[in-house]
Amino acid sequence: MTDLINQPEHSFIGRVYTTADIDQMGTFAACWDDFEQAGHFAALDAQTTRPNRTYLLVFNPYGAFQYWIGSVLGPEATAPAGLAKLQLPAGGSGVVEEEANAVLSMLPVETTYMKGLDALEKAGFPLPNHIGQTNHPYYLEQYLLADEQVKKVQHILYINLDQLDGYDEFD
Repeated sequence: MTDLINQPEHSFIGRVYTTADIDQMGTFAACWDDFEQAGHFAALDAQTTRPNRTYLLVFNPYGAFQYWIGSVLGPEATAPAGLAKLQLPAGGSGVVEEEANAVLSMLPVETTYMKGLDALEKAGFPLPNHIGQTNHPYYLEQYLLADEQVKKVQHILYINLDQLDGYDEFD
C-alpha cells in the first residue's frame, strides 16, 4: 500500500451541478462551457498562483453525487458573485499526477472518474468500498495550468483508512 498524502485544507470555489444537468452523452460539457463563458475561471485565477480547472465529486451514502466545476484555492479565498465556496478539510488522500493537454469535459463523468480511480489503485492507494459512506466523500480531478494551457491532471481521492469498508444499512 502506498502511503497517503496529507492534503492541506483548501477552498473549492465554483458552482454545483446535479445529475439533472448531465447531457444525453453523460457529460457536463455544456456546464463547463457556460462556466468558462461566464468568466468564472478568470475570476478564480486572479486569486491563485496555481491556476486550475477542477471538477469535484461529492458523494452521498445513497449513490447520488454533486458535481462541482471550479478551482481549488487557498483556504481564505472568497467566492465571487454567482459562485459558492466549499471548504475542503485537511486529510489523507491518494494523489496521482499525469500529463494532460486538455480538460476531459467531453467524456462521461463516469469514464473520467473510473479512470482516476484506476490510476489511484494502480499507484497502490487503497480505495473505499463506499466513498459516500466516508467522512470526506470527495474525489477531485484537477487540471493544472501553465502559461494558460493545461499541462497536468491530478486525480485526488480523500481516503480514511478506518472507513474503507463502509457500513451495512441493516447493522
